[in-house]
Amino acid sequence: MHKEFIGEIAPLVIYDGVLLPNRIRVVLSDTKATPGRRTPSVVLTFEIREERAKCIYVVVTSGDDNLSISSAQLARIKIDELWLEAAQTLALQYRAADVNEVVPAERKRGRAAAKKLSDNTRQLSKTELMLIGFYYSNPMNQKSPTKAVQLGMGYGSRHTAIRRIKEARETGWVLPQGASDKEIKKHFEKVQKKVNESR
Repeated sequence: MHKEFIGEIAPLVIYDGVLLPNRIRVVLSDTKATPGRRTPSVVLTFEIREERAKCIYVVVTSGDDNLSISSAQLARIKIDELWLEAAQTLALQYRAADVNEVVPAERKRGRAAAKKLSDNTRQLSKTELMLIGFYYSNPMNQKSPTKAVQLGMGYGSRHTAIRRIKEARETGWVLPQGASDKEIKKHFEKVQKKVNESR
């Protein structure tokens, strides 16, 4: 399959000293097989938000020149590998610290930044942490704050909610256990303000 990597020039995201388009498309097309026997085309779209890289679309298209879309073809789409290859190909860096001119980044450096952005998807984003703090600290949810987080965030189990509340507490979005009602109310007002500002 022929690969094409397309990056939206603006805005660029600066991460670990590397500049990357905030949206990258990967186009896979079969240009070698005879018409009618070509593998369906695939377009993947990746986006960088809050220092996390996510694949947000996978579009598979079959036309008159293509074979039917099959489970076997879908299983062969290596999304993680395609992200790393696309990012390291499109990564840029400043020529020097005091110069605004950009040049292609060293492939090793671009790949390292892409890997970190990909690994970050396993962590809670700032928005998620903020919303956990919002639901947990809301005085209306005082009787059952864990259940409020579970329902508000759409978590499948109480265990998941407890684990995520712990992460939010470690980062300051949820107050330590034993905080007074007055402290919780004051904290909630701060979090509520941040939630409103983010909308």
